[in-house]
Amino acid sequence: MPEHDLILCNGQVVTLDSASRTVEAVAVTGGRITAVGTTEDVIGSKGRTTRVIDLDGRTACPGFYDTHAHMDREGLKARGGYSLAGRHSVAAIVKAVKSAVARTPKGEWIIFMPMGTPKLSYISRPDQLEEGRFPTRHDLDAVSPDNPVYIRVPWGWWVHRPFVCVANSAALSLARINRETEAPYNVEIVKDNGEPNGVFLDRSYAPVIEYTLFRCAPRLTFEDRVAGCRLGAAAYAAAGTTSIYEGHGLTPAILEAYRRVYEDGDLTVRVNLPLSVPGASVDDQRMVEILDEWSGRLAGRGHGDDMYRIEGICVDVANDKAAAIIGEDYPYEALAGHFYHSLPHERFVEIGVQAARRGMRLNCLICYDLERVLRAYEAIDAQVPIRDKRWVMIHVIEATPDQIHRMKALGVIATVTPNFMYMASDRFNLHEIGETAMPIRALIDAGVPVSLSSDNVPYSMLWTMWEALARWDADSGRRIGQSNLTREETLRMICQTGALVTWEEDRKGTLEVGKLGDIVVLDDNPLTCEEDCLKDIRVEHTFLGGREVFGPGMVDPGPIDGPDPE
Repeated sequence: MPEHDLILCNGQVVTLDSASRTVEAVAVTGGRITAVGTTEDVIGSKGRTTRVIDLDGRTACPGFYDTHAHMDREGLKARGGYSLAGRHSVAAIVKAVKSAVARTPKGEWIIFMPMGTPKLSYISRPDQLEEGRFPTRHDLDAVSPDNPVYIRVPWGWWVHRPFVCVANSAALSLARINRETEAPYNVEIVKDNGEPNGVFLDRSYAPVIEYTLFRCAPRLTFEDRVAGCRLGAAAYAAAGTTSIYEGHGLTPAILEAYRRVYEDGDLTVRVNLPLSVPGASVDDQRMVEILDEWSGRLAGRGHGDDMYRIEGICVDVANDKAAAIIGEDYPYEALAGHFYHSLPHERFVEIGVQAARRGMRLNCLICYDLERVLRAYEAIDAQVPIRDKRWVMIHVIEATPDQIHRMKALGVIATVTPNFMYMASDRFNLHEIGETAMPIRALIDAGVPVSLSSDNVPYSMLWTMWEALARWDADSGRRIGQSNLTREETLRMICQTGALVTWEEDRKGTLEVGKLGDIVVLDDNPLTCEEDCLKDIRVEHTFLGGREVFGPGMVDPGPIDGPDPE
């Protein structure tokens, strides 16, 4: 037997194999697992160059698989402007602006990330600041009379609505915003005595303010996106995530950014990436041309290797008004990383049929419109069978027994984001739907595979596992029903089902001989710790094919935010 490259021993190695074994040790050689068993048996093949880590009772399990990650977006937080993290008063925000002005040439834009602190403490209400109000143009003007200042809105799922941005007078002048300016769809221009006071409230989950009022503000560049992918991968690896599937789809620019990071040798998470097609921006003829252009790379199991693979396409049934606004600015994608759609039934079916005929798998966001998407999938299946193609339904929020039965008949895989329950009153009326929201138990019992996803709110899969079990609504301070899930079932949904989504169940998801050596080492056992401790378990090592991509002495860049202006 060849010498092992890596041995983890004297621990609780949760294999998640078919027998649900927990053993003492695991070894990796050449990127693959080559031994699993007792410490005595595995350590016997230690060589002179073998790295041996004594777990000292700690837990190792398969690396986490996030099937709706938005990993690039997390990294973009470091490129989208100066940080306002920890500033909980107007005075502190103004001080940060003053510091940024001191290092910025006169006349240049100064951009800030949203008010508040990642990951769950962005500001959406005035009472979250000490003065009980948002800063205004006048506050910012006092320290920045000559530089346009713009404080971005958060992305729509980072915080409660409304999403707040602030601009000073110089920025308002460049944007040509005055008392006569009409507010775009779902945006409020806050005024004092009829004059805009610099505060704007955007109520669209996909914020439109940078596509409308502030189109003149500096935009994210391709180099920003490359850096975002690199930083995001480092952050997710530090959280124990070893694979992602970007179910929402990514624009060609983001696909290329990931490829750059991969070729530079800086990709620390395995990525599986569908293409986002611009449904709200092109006509049917152009859509067919796009499918033809990409089908050679996206059909079947896609194109790439174990680290970087592109496959399939994504559409959604988003708000038609927001989609129309954002679609006009194609191909710019702001913080989204994907394009927008608002597909009527006939067009949805036509796109799906065209994709199916080319062997391209479809992913679709469901949210509150499962019936509409089910009818479209069934209509597509009537023309081109999809039942063995593992098409994906993303963000399953609520489903009747009949709908779940039809999902099973179509052979789809469901991805669910339990983290939405944490801010239930602002997420699809989950507080009103109650215990039937996020029907994970019912889907599993019906034989529909379920994979859990973070959606970057926050990006910890251990947090996601905890929320799936606890179903905790921080708004009301109570559980939204009971999960009726076991710890092992939930751990399998963050480690294993993602591999089913990407046709990799023979290579990922368990710690067995022959599988990829993607392993995370934790300071507590997610199967036995107190439930409320799950979300706070510390990741100590992350291995990708036996290569350490996070561990002691390595910097955890997250939760990511922009540079401090001071």
